[in-house]
Amino acid sequence: MAAAVAVARGAGPGGVLPAAAAAALVALNASGGLYRVRRCPSLLADVRPVLVRALVVAALAAALLPVLTPGAAPSRAGTAAWLLIASVAGVLELIARAFGNAAARTYRCRRSRARTALVVGTGGTSDHVIDILCARGEFGLAPVGLVAAGGPDTASGLPALGDAADLPALVEEHSAGTVVVVAEDVQPGRLDAVLRTCFGLPCETLLVQPPSDVLPVASARREYLAGLPCARVDWRLRGAVPRLAKRAFDLVVGTALLVAAVPVLAACAVAVRLEGGPGVLFRQRRIGRGGEEFVLLKFRTLKPADEQESDTRWTVEGDDRMGPVGRFLRRTSLDELPQLWNVVRGDMSLVGPRPERPHFVEQFSRSCPGYMLRHRVPVGMTGWAQVHGFRGDTSIELRARLDNHYIDHWTLASDLRILLLTVRAMLCRDAT
Repeated sequence: MAAAVAVARGAGPGGVLPAAAAAALVALNASGGLYRVRRCPSLLADVRPVLVRALVVAALAAALLPVLTPGAAPSRAGTAAWLLIASVAGVLELIARAFGNAAARTYRCRRSRARTALVVGTGGTSDHVIDILCARGEFGLAPVGLVAAGGPDTASGLPALGDAADLPALVEEHSAGTVVVVAEDVQPGRLDAVLRTCFGLPCETLLVQPPSDVLPVASARREYLAGLPCARVDWRLRGAVPRLAKRAFDLVVGTALLVAAVPVLAACAVAVRLEGGPGVLFRQRRIGRGGEEFVLLKFRTLKPADEQESDTRWTVEGDDRMGPVGRFLRRTSLDELPQLWNVVRGDMSLVGPRPERPHFVEQFSRSCPGYMLRHRVPVGMTGWAQVHGFRGDTSIELRARLDNHYIDHWTLASDLRILLLTVRAMLCRDAT
């Protein structure tokens, strides 16, 4: 498509406009998921987005042509030429996609090349999914067994291999390339735990009939498995290269910030010591990536009655256990500075969903759909939810939505932007 648009090199000064149009089209297609490798490709589903994007880019190019070409007046002929090029290019792209889909189906139909798959969930829908995968080789999946997740009994001929808690061992034992989670046949209340188990698996995860409140799926990312809606549980930070890039960013920037903050850390430590006596640092168990516990560091800003209270009591603004120094540190977020050491150690990231205590993670996972999906990535000192005002005693559901939006659209540029927004928010709070 992009190549077809670029043939109109004479339509703009030095070919700049066609090149820009081609780049814009590629970016639009990529943002819409049109270049994703899909388990169930559908040409009919591609027709509308391909043609609409091509025509939008062509219309914008036709509108910009008089602006970029001094002395040239808008003409119907120029607009018609761009729209014709876009239409032809869109049709050519659809033809290419048809051949590509056919080649993928032919390749996947060879059972020797099919991926070994585990089906999570027992019941009628799981049986139907297994029948489809066994009968239709174009999906490229060969189910070898069922994994129970508290659902009803199954009539499938496949062996029951174990429980969802055994997934990591089962994936390794059977060299599974895909885990198919049938949401309808997973016991209510266990789906979050099953997905959390899948976060760390070195294989593809497909969620069949995903509940919209657990895993919101944009129409551009929705697929169908013989009529059943499904979605790939995937995110950019699952890949090795993005994870390495984010970790390198955290290590370099986090170390630099930690060194630069030494005078501030020392001043805060002295102030806390003078106000409350010994015990400058406060250590607390929090839940990180994949549900793993770690010890989070903060400057002590209040004194709980006991350890149980600190683990289960929700802190609100104006807490009477907090002194003047503690209030200042909380208001300016300086009490969070010791977490730079957590970042350098690898417990946390500079940017990510804020970590919570185990007691509240369990509580929120039951009451807030999709809360556990926040733990797909390392937790952070600041995040997309925090820079939008969701910190402290605010809506957990909205926080989870913003955190999951950040995870699904992560880039290094977004991390840098969130850090800058955090600095601005801190300065604005100090000024008020």
